[in-house]
Amino acid sequence: MTTPTISQVKAWDPDVLNTQAGEWDKKAQTLGNTLDAAARSVDGSHHYWIGTAGDSMRDRHDEIHGNTTTIKTALENGVTAARNGATAIQAAKTALLNQVTTAEGAGFTVGDTGEVKISTNMLMMLQLIAGDAAQVVQSGLESRAQDYQKAIQAALTDCGTADDQAMTAVNNAFANLTTTQVQGPTTDQLDQLTADQARKDLAAVKDGTADDATLARIRMATTLSDSDKQELNNGDTVGLAQYPYLQAFTQGMSDMSSDDISQLGSKLNGNGPDQVKAAISNDFRIISNPQVHSLDGKSTGGMSQLPKNVQKILTEDPSVLTGTAVSVAPIAVPDQPNYDALHDADSMLALGKLMSNGDLSIQGSDINRAMIKQGAEIAAVHPSADLIKGMTGTLANNFLQDASGDHTAVHDALVNAHGVMDVTCSPGGHYNANSHVLDILQHQWSPDQHGAENMLEFIGDDAGASNQFQQQRAGESAQSLATVIAHNEATLSHDVPGAPGHASFGELNPNLSQTVAKSLEPYLPNLAGVSYSDLLVNHYCGNLDTAGSHHGNGSLDHTAGDLSNLFKVIDSNPKAATDFNNAAAHLAGQLDFKAGAGEDYAAFQQAQLTGAMQNGLNDELSALIDADHQNTADHETSKYNTKLEIADIVTGILNGAGISENPAGGVVSTAAWILDPIIKAQIPSPDIYGIDHTATHWDNDLTPAGNTATSDTLYQDANIIRGYDSEHQGTLDRFNNYEYRGRTYQFFDTQGQPNVDVITNHRDAYQQALSDIMRDPLDTYNLNHNQGWVNTKISHITPEDEPK
Repeated sequence: MTTPTISQVKAWDPDVLNTQAGEWDKKAQTLGNTLDAAARSVDGSHHYWIGTAGDSMRDRHDEIHGNTTTIKTALENGVTAARNGATAIQAAKTALLNQVTTAEGAGFTVGDTGEVKISTNMLMMLQLIAGDAAQVVQSGLESRAQDYQKAIQAALTDCGTADDQAMTAVNNAFANLTTTQVQGPTTDQLDQLTADQARKDLAAVKDGTADDATLARIRMATTLSDSDKQELNNGDTVGLAQYPYLQAFTQGMSDMSSDDISQLGSKLNGNGPDQVKAAISNDFRIISNPQVHSLDGKSTGGMSQLPKNVQKILTEDPSVLTGTAVSVAPIAVPDQPNYDALHDADSMLALGKLMSNGDLSIQGSDINRAMIKQGAEIAAVHPSADLIKGMTGTLANNFLQDASGDHTAVHDALVNAHGVMDVTCSPGGHYNANSHVLDILQHQWSPDQHGAENMLEFIGDDAGASNQFQQQRAGESAQSLATVIAHNEATLSHDVPGAPGHASFGELNPNLSQTVAKSLEPYLPNLAGVSYSDLLVNHYCGNLDTAGSHHGNGSLDHTAGDLSNLFKVIDSNPKAATDFNNAAAHLAGQLDFKAGAGEDYAAFQQAQLTGAMQNGLNDELSALIDADHQNTADHETSKYNTKLEIADIVTGILNGAGISENPAGGVVSTAAWILDPIIKAQIPSPDIYGIDHTATHWDNDLTPAGNTATSDTLYQDANIIRGYDSEHQGTLDRFNNYEYRGRTYQFFDTQGQPNVDVITNHRDAYQQALSDIMRDPLDTYNLNHNQGWVNTKISHITPEDEPK
């Protein structure tokens, strides 16, 4: 597994492995005794069962004996692996928790992924220390925090290693056997899962008398079988025989606050508290799931099934967190959080921690939808009280992280088809996907807060999923996310509200911007309206409405469109821009190949795509320069140099071109071509702002790129020619045996890539070859390409290429 979080490790119960080892040990012994008895009986049959039938029986016994011995050996190996694994995991868990306890005991706060920070109380105490002394103390505390963080994160890595090794050992023990899936409760077990039993079990948990049998029953009721989970992941409904138990178990918490619910099980010994937290978290996800119903169909899961206080915390307006009061004793201090703000913040924190337990992969739950909605709204509030201000990022991230595994809920938060998210709002309220998604993108997440990133990762991962529902879920999510970004370009590209100094999305949230770019890369053909099904990874993401128009002369005199706006926002982060532009340039090369092969409309689509790329990059660089001018009235270069790291796009695209792929030649030429206007200073140079030209890396980073390929389209030519050659064989041979003025030229290598030195040094010969061999195809290409340049409307994907 990847490195676990602290909450995940706390929920681990190594004794489960010991218990399982005991079960396997008993089964191995039973099998051994049975094998011995059977062997003695069969051996004795030689004396009384003589003939063909007896021989057949004995041959069959030998086969069964061999298979059963394999099972017995696997069980015995499993016993050893499980017990060794339990010991190793327990040791790693204990070491981690000791490190956490030590850090917290020293007054530091420890994040779920091991980040250690100076606590709020310690920071407040620092304010009482005057002058330089405070700085010295703070530096010492920060150094100690780093030491604790290194130790805790190393311990987390050790936990992950111990878990991996235990899992591998157990898997190896049973490697020769057919694996089985998690099954639902048996008929006998289901007889125990009644509403009355649920009330008794919850009472036992509350008063601390729940025994192992009670906890086992709660786990059984709140654990979905693999087949049930798969049905939910396919978008289907699931009938559960244990539904009455789950409903009664949940209703028993209706009079409890979120804080009290999170404390259930705290009176139990051992890992009882962790088992209860995981079970309650699973229970909430199952009972609030509209796809889940009782066997008789009379009861269905949903938001209304959750405890009232949980519903309140998730549906109320989080502006309650901005409430303030004036402290009157011993010294009046303004902007202190009032009771409601403190109470609800604590309740949200408790619920977020609770829901981090259990099975986060259950799909389609309203509680996950509500956590996304509330996390987005919390991210948008700006309390004036320092105590609450420092908590909002944590509260929002906790909710987003807890819901990130529910791809159906994330899809609904992005798309909100048929108003499915309205159940997450207060009565009469309506969910707005654009504003909520924008709230998530515009909040400045700290480096240890990955909830938003984890929410969106599945969009790229599931782009080509074999399961139709999962592919559709990802494709629709991608289109909605891209649309929100494109329609809010004005703020995301360079002026995020509330951020200092006209910050862009990519500057504010580098990790999130890179996740967005990576997630949307597989959908570039869809978003650009590419109509060739063989270039589409996903068949459920539609196109953006407009690409933008371009005049082809490198100026900023163009019309922006949704697609160019998407590029503009993603280009605000160098790493995101590099990857996204690389993918788009590769697609441009593929369209050139198709155009050469006779697909005339491909040139039109290539122009719209590359025009949007150029518009987006030009506009973003121009916006950053303007913003730097506003930020540096005294002509300092520091902020400008930081912003101009966007120039890393150049080397990223050129060095990562992957030109050996077929067809991929357009990557390099398109990259240099896009940047050519910038190299030629078509965008206002920083010189006009009086910034020291020598102190910038404008020329250093951009000019070499121009010298690499300038605006020549050699690789683009190669793609078109290779495409033409695929339909008119022998075309490349003509280029490689071309005679001009008494000399024979070879313009391309055996892979169809241009011999750049030959072409560069013999430009006249190459141009004449193009005219003699490719005049008509290139004229057709240029005609369609020029139409694409100036046509801002993206044509919708043709019906024959739509999902069947």
